[in-house]
Amino acid sequence: MGVRLTNDDLRTFYSTHYGRVLGVVTLVTGSRAAAEDVVHEAVARAWERGGRIEHLDRWVLTVALNLARNRWRKIRREVGGRAVDCPVPAEDGQAVDLARALRELPGRQREVVVLYYLLDLPIAEVAELLGLSAGGVKHALFRARRSLAGALAVVDQEVS
Repeated sequence: MGVRLTNDDLRTFYSTHYGRVLGVVTLVTGSRAAAEDVVHEAVARAWERGGRIEHLDRWVLTVALNLARNRWRKIRREVGGRAVDCPVPAEDGQAVDLARALRELPGRQREVVVLYYLLDLPIAEVAELLGLSAGGVKHALFRARRSLAGALAVVDQEVS
């Protein structure tokens, strides 16, 4: 058994990495409240785990994304497979357009886009975090770029 996580480890996570992890999970889920729930739950699981976690920020991100996926699966089952709309908080017009376009992507494509483009992770790390092959990540990025280009072009035309 490794060295137990300390209060200092958690303070460092919250002061250094929490905002970034929360932002990523918010974009993936489309809901800040849902993101806060799963990120805090992931941190609690890290604490309960007992042993030292080498890269706490990556571990929490991976667990939070898994928790978010599981919650959405459960919600879809409970509502009979119907689409569930999540409001996206508005900061400025462009952020809303991107957030809406991201929300329209299938979950896996949305995760890949956020991790690759917004967190600037290399394909190999995205693949590792999501349990995909590098080819799977590239394919998801290709499809997502195509969908986003169409969605954002439509928004751009509406504004003009």
